[in-house]
Amino acid sequence: MQGVDKDRVKKVVYEMSKDSAHFKNEQRKQAAVDEKIARLRQRAAALGPAELAAHTRAVDARVAALEARRDLGRTWLHCDMDAFYAAVEERDDPGLREVPMAVGGTGMITTANYMARPYGVRSAMPGFVALKLCPQLVFVKPNFEKYTAASEETRRVFRVYDPDFRAGSLDEAYLDVTDYCSRHGVTGEQVAAELRARVRDETRGLTCSVGVAPNQLLAKVASDINKPDGQYVLAPSRAAVTAFISSLPIRRVPGIGKVTEQLVSALGATTCGELFERRGLVAALFSPVALEFFLGVSLGLGATRHSELPPESEPQRKGISCERTFKAVSDPKTLHETVGAVWGWEEGVGGGPG
Repeated sequence: MQGVDKDRVKKVVYEMSKDSAHFKNEQRKQAAVDEKIARLRQRAAALGPAELAAHTRAVDARVAALEARRDLGRTWLHCDMDAFYAAVEERDDPGLREVPMAVGGTGMITTANYMARPYGVRSAMPGFVALKLCPQLVFVKPNFEKYTAASEETRRVFRVYDPDFRAGSLDEAYLDVTDYCSRHGVTGEQVAAELRARVRDETRGLTCSVGVAPNQLLAKVASDINKPDGQYVLAPSRAAVTAFISSLPIRRVPGIGKVTEQLVSALGATTCGELFERRGLVAALFSPVALEFFLGVSLGLGATRHSELPPESEPQRKGISCERTFKAVSDPKTLHETVGAVWGWEEGVGGGPG
């Protein structure tokens, strides 16, 4: 998404959604966040120097305990397929590589190819908004049976390097290649390059980007640095990890979303390094669970063993959302037009029910 005219995108999104129920609901949620930020700032202002110093000393004892358990002896890979659904469609129809294309419809898109992204088109964007940003955008109806088959092709490659690899979704996976590197006398960098080549061969041209690091958290962040079809290696040393994480924007960290970013930024922390500098303030204002998470993030700590993760069949739920996309309607003509727009039907052209 580099080079995108973000101001234009924001303006288009605003104009296309300002009268919708979703937009009004987002405004209500943002108002609640703003109130929470105001309370955080009030509590922060009320902290005296002695109290803040006491919190910092307490946190530093916990930091020392975390540092004592830092494991730099493992080699993790995070493999992230590049624009996966769109790439599968482009592989099967090469002509789609020459046009801005998105998988989905005017209701919602799941993936956009790299031709569409400079216009600001991205996944989880309503298709009608994407069309406003890029009028020449081509929609392709999702085919999850095809994507699942392509995903299994990648997983056959992943199992060569880590039979117990952990799939994050159809298009990403975490691999502990420590034992493979030891058995074959190779480095994580070499494994990443070999794996990328094998994925390309096995999938008939699909590419992936890979991050190599001492733990899962860092590997996932690293896999996004040289996209598409690239890799990034983070050396397994505390100095390298600290240098890498200190300047990392907090929003780049998995698990930190828009709301958390706003709350932490209100305290003056926009990078992981700044988050660590304000660890005493974080301890005073956030729950112990949140503090533990923020400390791990700011120190660049993450899972280093498969056993440290919950079973794949029992994913950790972070929340439940409920949204209403359409207003109530019973007119048959309107219903048909709406469904046709979502699925890409055209009046008088094949398709439609049955």
